[in-house]
Amino acid sequence: MAAFSTIAAAIGAFTSVAGFLGQQDAREEQQEASERMAAERRTQYANEQKRAEIQNVRAARQQIRQQRMAAASIIGRGATTGTLGSSGVQGGVASTGSQMAGNLGYMSDIADVNTAQGESSQRFASAEQQYGQASGDYQMFGAIGSLGGTIFEKSGGWATTFGKPGAVSPDTVGGQR
Repeated sequence: MAAFSTIAAAIGAFTSVAGFLGQQDAREEQQEASERMAAERRTQYANEQKRAEIQNVRAARQQIRQQRMAAASIIGRGATTGTLGSSGVQGGVASTGSQMAGNLGYMSDIADVNTAQGESSQRFASAEQQYGQASGDYQMFGAIGSLGGTIFEKSGGWATTFGKPGAVSPDTVGGQR
């Protein structure tokens, strides 16, 4: 019967070690995948930023074009009616410039908010990756502790360690069971 217990203990210890090693391989794969995901998020963010910049430039050009067309229309009407130098024409042209400046300012503010949101997403992705790493570490150290406990238990536990049956252990109080 002692031989069977020894073999069972050895199989248990071997299984614990094999499980731990497998867990370490899986953890490394998980970490590599997490790093690839973070790299893809950075690439996506860069692509989104580039697209937003292109759209912002196009929208700004459109605003400038519309302002010029509106100013030209006002100047044309002023020339046709003979009021080209009037304050009404000058005020109308100035108003189109002011409206364009306001629209460009708004577009700049939106671009700033989009940039801040993208940076926040990047920080979140980084924190998420760190969380995954910490979770993997937690599981790894739990497995190490379990392995140590199994080996300790299979080698006789507290009784073997302190050399006598009934020794003080976490399961006993004052040496009594």
